[in-house]
Amino acid sequence: MAEIQGDATPERPARYGGPRAHDPEPPDHEHDDPAYITRTKFLTGVAVVTGGVMTAAILVPVIGFAVSDAVKSEDFRWIDIGALSDFPVDEVTSLAVSGPFPESDRRVFLRREKDKLLPMWNRCTHLGCPVAYAAGGDSFSCPCHGGAYDSVGRVTAGPPARPLDRFDFKVVDSSGKTVEVADAPDDARVLIGKPYSVDVDFNQYDLRGPGEPVKGVLSNLYPF
Repeated sequence: MAEIQGDATPERPARYGGPRAHDPEPPDHEHDDPAYITRTKFLTGVAVVTGGVMTAAILVPVIGFAVSDAVKSEDFRWIDIGALSDFPVDEVTSLAVSGPFPESDRRVFLRREKDKLLPMWNRCTHLGCPVAYAAGGDSFSCPCHGGAYDSVGRVTAGPPARPLDRFDFKVVDSSGKTVEVADAPDDARVLIGKPYSVDVDFNQYDLRGPGEPVKGVLSNLYPF
């Protein structure tokens, strides 16, 4: 055997680069097809779709219930609640008012002073419980969560978001003409109309649902 002298290294055989008889093509595989859906992809898609449907089924009724008070409208008409003489001066009279639909039925506290009327809804502006009038304290209170209101419906204690809601009203004489309370004859009739909400300064707003503020940031975010 020949000896390797010095730093010489044995030569390696060169790689063959000549022609080949045949270079086989790699076999086709279904995973190389972009339209191919694996079992995992299919089950993942089914899970996502099912989850979306279930989420919508839960959220849609909840959101609908939450915003229904804010978006639904009611049909109202002027309702004759009696002669002006039926309501004593400096007293509060409680009476039921019926509208054309069940949701229009409500109880009204009508306060009469010498030259004005103040009809207030007995629905607490916290969660909608019926408030009661206490003649001794000339105030209103809610038995559900301790909401309290003064003689004109302004919140004095508890969680209500705003004063008691009020009603449009008008007084008409025997000919049907609208007259001022101070100038109205005793046989003039009192008519109650659409309810509306007020803020602490008694500025008028469209009717809001229980718990809904009439102004401020929270009024824009409610009920979300």
